[in-house]
Amino acid sequence: MSPTDVPDVTCRSVMDASPAVLQADTSFRDSIAALLQHRLLAMPVVDAAGHYLGVFRKNRVIAGVLPQVAVYDDHFHQITRMVDAGLLRDDLRQVQERFATLADLPVAQFACLDTPVLRPDQPLVTALHYLYRGRNFLPVVDPTDHRLCGIISTWDVLESVLGRA
Repeated sequence: MSPTDVPDVTCRSVMDASPAVLQADTSFRDSIAALLQHRLLAMPVVDAAGHYLGVFRKNRVIAGVLPQVAVYDDHFHQITRMVDAGLLRDDLRQVQERFATLADLPVAQFACLDTPVLRPDQPLVTALHYLYRGRNFLPVVDPTDHRLCGIISTWDVLESVLGRA
């Protein structure tokens, strides 16, 4: 088969149609346990009907247990200097106390809405663009009913590029 004979591939043809997901009412604590269990850095969040709500990412976990002043990205270098100078001295007990205040809250409150969403019929090159921009996986969502159809990971795309899909 020559390169001109290769059919255009859609997101549907390479996506994982049965990804690990978090239900909207899953607790923050249990959501972290799911990330650990599946060895993932992020998972899609869905409601009881399977509608996509966002992505729960490890950054939200870390932001939740850091001192509030430490999560201001605009001042990253100043905060780093504060940590290096010993001005932010939180210990594990303080981190665990902040975690305890969040542990029973529903994960839907922590779902990130800024993750790009793919349609099942979009060409794979669209996924490539977003993956290049730093995403590890992308949700594939049906535009008619907003249900999660699956996810496309970097691994799915690389296997397609190598012709293994």
